[in-house]
Amino acid sequence: MKVERHQLEAEGVPAEACEAVLRDGPRRRVLWLMVEYFQTVGCSDVKARLPGHTAPSVLNGTLEDHRPDLTCRQGDSARTPVLLEVVLPETLEDPGNENRWSLLASAARLYSAELHFVVPRWTERGSIDRRLRRRLSDMDVRPGRIWQV
Repeated sequence: MKVERHQLEAEGVPAEACEAVLRDGPRRRVLWLMVEYFQTVGCSDVKARLPGHTAPSVLNGTLEDHRPDLTCRQGDSARTPVLLEVVLPETLEDPGNENRWSLLASAARLYSAELHFVVPRWTERGSIDRRLRRRLSDMDVRPGRIWQV
């Protein structure tokens, strides 16, 4: 898969999982809310895949590389890192998420960080919170928090 991604990049097609800025409108809107929240509560080193923000670093995986949607350091004495991923109903069942979320979970363990997910509180398809929790549990990924906005 990494080989395919490098071939696509060589042909001028960006690898969405590693792009510095999200193209998706709904994900960007949710991410803007989370950036505002973390800045308001005093988190430092807030990096996000949004225009005008420093992008989080790319995490190198065995099969694929991925960039978290947001990273920051909490205001506690340990300055605990946070890795955050935005999940929308239309992307919840995407098979590519398994590798992405496993890589984020591994990075969270490695850096003693908290892995957070953020989902819309309600959509036309209903709440996706339970479905996300079930999918993460099936993958043996334990998030620090799932935000509903």
